[in-house]
Amino acid sequence: MADGGRTARAFAFPKSERIRKRADIDIVFKKGTRFSVRGLRLHVVPNGTKGNRVVFVPVRQYGNSVRRNRARRLVREAYRLCRGEAMGSDLVFVIYPGFDEYGQRAAQVGRLLSIAGLANGNGA
Repeated sequence: MADGGRTARAFAFPKSERIRKRADIDIVFKKGTRFSVRGLRLHVVPNGTKGNRVVFVPVRQYGNSVRRNRARRLVREAYRLCRGEAMGSDLVFVIYPGFDEYGQRAAQVGRLLSIAGLANGNGA
């Protein structure tokens, strides 16, 4: 089994794992530690809970809504598949244009999670 015996629910991305309030996002930007690779930046701050929460934010210059939403979907899917154990952190991925293939985004997400110490060791 390629997924290591994990069930479909283990790969889900429920709403409880998303940051939805603007105030929570602002806290991550102001107080968080920043990690960068070309095309993607990650801000991380402990949230005091057991689980991670995440949001995906493309920069304003990204283009039209179709391109922005596709970029969000690609990065969200890459994160969902290579996230590690929950560390109790809030994560903000800032997405820059120019890397519109899944393979590129998956490699960026895997590298960022590894640098931040949040990866599960599988890589992307």
